[in-house]
Amino acid sequence: MIGVFLFISILPFDTTYNIYRKTIMGSKLTLDENYIINEYKKGKSSLIISKYLGISKPIILNILNKHNVVRKRDRCSSLNIIKTNDKHIAIRICPKCKDKVKVSSNNSSTTCRNYYKIVEKGSLCRKCSLELQKGIYNPFYGKKHTKETLKKISEKISNNPPKQGSVSNKEKKLLTELKKMKQNPKGSFSVGRYVCDIYIEKYNLIIEFNGDYWHCNPLKYNGDYFHPHKKKTAKDIWNEDKIRVDKIKEYGYTLEVIWESDFYDLTYLKKIINKYERKN
Repeated sequence: MIGVFLFISILPFDTTYNIYRKTIMGSKLTLDENYIINEYKKGKSSLIISKYLGISKPIILNILNKHNVVRKRDRCSSLNIIKTNDKHIAIRICPKCKDKVKVSSNNSSTTCRNYYKIVEKGSLCRKCSLELQKGIYNPFYGKKHTKETLKKISEKISNNPPKQGSVSNKEKKLLTELKKMKQNPKGSFSVGRYVCDIYIEKYNLIIEFNGDYWHCNPLKYNGDYFHPHKKKTAKDIWNEDKIRVDKIKEYGYTLEVIWESDFYDLTYLKKIINKYERKN
């Protein structure tokens, strides 16, 4: 291997990656050019490599030029960018799990730029990144909001409710029927970190509409049923729903759940409204 000789006083010695190898002279080191070329071919820039190795960029460029591997200014031509509908997609490899990850945008230039930026940073895929944020590594580990903070968050979200794109047709029908009954209902009402289906202010009442399939209606599913979309058992789903209901009630709201199978006519809904009209 032909090497570029540098004095040991200038260069660090990285035994982990074998970037440098000792020569017979002992007082000098030879730079591993193959390592530099391989990293460059992976998409890292000469600047990134020079900073990592702690040597000047011109030395890196001299090695790359010597082996005729310097990229043209338009390095996008070496990427296999695929156009699908309105998206331009490039595939990168997660450095940790080695899974393929999509890098996409509305135009090929942005996809190319984002691709090399992500590769140079050594960014992990979403799955690996989230894995590293579990437990004590999560910046919010062990921290909790005070009741006062939760109240402020709830008020802020309620004043500027997020747009809901997954409201079912039956839930919309439920909201419409309550409006016909002059109950002045509010849809997508925020309580803390939860977005509730319907809120009727005069009764301080939250109404949650549960789909039989998505919430595993206990009259139709047993606790061991494994939900193929949610990837959890019916019992786990019920426990999550109970925690949600209990948390909402802690804010001082009353709450009623209407199951999808109970909403084929208005009998059950009228029964709930009559119950709260009598109380008031």
